[in-house]
Amino acid sequence: MSPNKSYDAVVLGAGVLGLSSALELAEKGLRVVVVARDLPEDLTSTGFASPWAGANWSSFATSEAERRRDTITFRHFERLSKTMPDLVRPADSAYMWNEEGVYGEQWYQDLTPNYRFLKGDELPRGFKHGIGFHTFTLDAPRYLGYLASQVRSRGIPVIRYRVSSLDEAYSLPGIGAVDLVINATGLGARTLLGVEDSLVHPVRGQTVLVKAPHVRKNINHKDAHERPEEKCYIIPRPGPEGHVILGGVQQAGRWDTQPEPDTARRIIERALKACPELSTDGTVEGVEIVSHNVGLRPSREGGIRLELEERVIGNGTDGRLVPHGATGGRGRQVAVVHAYGIGPAGYQSSKGVGEEVADLAVGYVRRRAAKAKL
Repeated sequence: MSPNKSYDAVVLGAGVLGLSSALELAEKGLRVVVVARDLPEDLTSTGFASPWAGANWSSFATSEAERRRDTITFRHFERLSKTMPDLVRPADSAYMWNEEGVYGEQWYQDLTPNYRFLKGDELPRGFKHGIGFHTFTLDAPRYLGYLASQVRSRGIPVIRYRVSSLDEAYSLPGIGAVDLVINATGLGARTLLGVEDSLVHPVRGQTVLVKAPHVRKNINHKDAHERPEEKCYIIPRPGPEGHVILGGVQQAGRWDTQPEPDTARRIIERALKACPELSTDGTVEGVEIVSHNVGLRPSREGGIRLELEERVIGNGTDGRLVPHGATGGRGRQVAVVHAYGIGPAGYQSSKGVGEEVADLAVGYVRRRAAKAKL
């Protein structure tokens, strides 16, 4: 940390990963500023995915790193649920299927309380197999607002500014020179000059938000449906509104953000088969619809990119279309911690990702400081 600079790091992106990373960096003693095109208050913006998430802890981790991040976040939600139940609420989950071998034991059986195979009257009518466990549900927009309030309460500015190149971020107007950037730009990493990651792509999601305060259990129907990209899940949100998210679809490569009426009807019809209590009379028309939602999950082939990259900026030889004067010095050695491409796992991995980002960042700052003393 240099006493001659206002900030040690710029975080690009104010979604769930950007804000979580900013908090962890501040906890480690770094002076941070968050810069983003879309701010946490932009809850109707389709420019970023965080406001539209179903947002429950429902891990599909396959690697040790993913399991570690999800475990850290599960414990974090566990703590929050005890003091802020309208933000994070404990909930029973039931994952159900009929076709033999579709689903089975999960890695988190020793992490989540009351993990068990469902039998008899624990299964809704028409289902043969299931697992149950205790987990947590979130209200995604409210949780995003909570993170933003935590960030600002620590004196971290959250600034609306559209950055077109990674190099710009090291010397932004009104912020000054920094040597470290956190790249939490989500889908923006595909076109951000200096990153231009062609592995990044959207996975379109569509959900229906309904009012059903008596529905309190997460339900996920795991059998394949007639359209392979369509899914069936039911996620009750915490809070007094009694809202429940019905989903959904996973459509890779689609950028359109308008809800499709036929898709919405199929979502509700599938949800009613798994949970008839959603409707006052058992029909689609008996479901109290609050809104139709579409979000673009920031996915990446091969999974999240979470790593430190050391770079040299302002050398004038890389051919990038960087705005004039944006590099703040020729041949300057800097670094970026990339944290993008999480796909649908953003909320359930957020605390773990933030801690990992902070560890990489602090390691770089300490190595740089030690080198400067030599």
